[in-house]
Amino acid sequence: MSNQSVSEKALLLAAEARRIAVSQSDQVNEFAVHTKIDTLRKNLDQLRVVLDAARQLNAKGAAIDLTDADAGLATFRGRSGKGVPSNKALDGAINTVSEVSTKIGATLKQAWVDWCDARLGELQVGRRVMLEGKAAHDANLSLRDLEKFRNGEPRAAAITQFRLIHDSLRERLDEAPDPDPQLVELFGRLNAGTTFDKLTADDLTLIHQHKLGSTIEVRRRVS
Repeated sequence: MSNQSVSEKALLLAAEARRIAVSQSDQVNEFAVHTKIDTLRKNLDQLRVVLDAARQLNAKGAAIDLTDADAGLATFRGRSGKGVPSNKALDGAINTVSEVSTKIGATLKQAWVDWCDARLGELQVGRRVMLEGKAAHDANLSLRDLEKFRNGEPRAAAITQFRLIHDSLRERLDEAPDPDPQLVELFGRLNAGTTFDKLTADDLTLIHQHKLGSTIEVRRRVS
């Protein structure tokens, strides 16, 4: 083999090595871009969830500022230009969307708690003692469900469900009569725990007058 052929072969091998290196580098860069795009997509999905809930809560009287979301998306569009966004644009978008989602999410959470507290304050919960049997049981379950939603994550579906349960419970309580003060005092004693011998004839008469006997359970205490 001549010196020239050896030299030519070496050059060809070097060129092939460079091509492989460039190809591998492109693959690494492409993988990195796709990974960042996936991360950005997840962040955007989370932001959409937060925005959907915030807009729905705003429609029901809240005042959550959403201008940061519009500004963040506008910044991303300006950086990305046409075609596939650069690494810098992707990194900036990922950080911006994450920050905006976190900020609006925190504001949404507080607004949700405040809104729920206001709605719960509309309920005349003291009238539950005037509901009979299943109606009283259902009212207590509804109130517990509302508390669970209040303490949970504010989501569009949760807001809708809270409103439905709240409106139904409010209607039932509004239709119930105001509780007799003597009855409220009696139920206070019963809820605190009392023995049957502590109940007077007037207590039993009061319960029967209001047809609330089915709401009270009597058990023999095992010592």
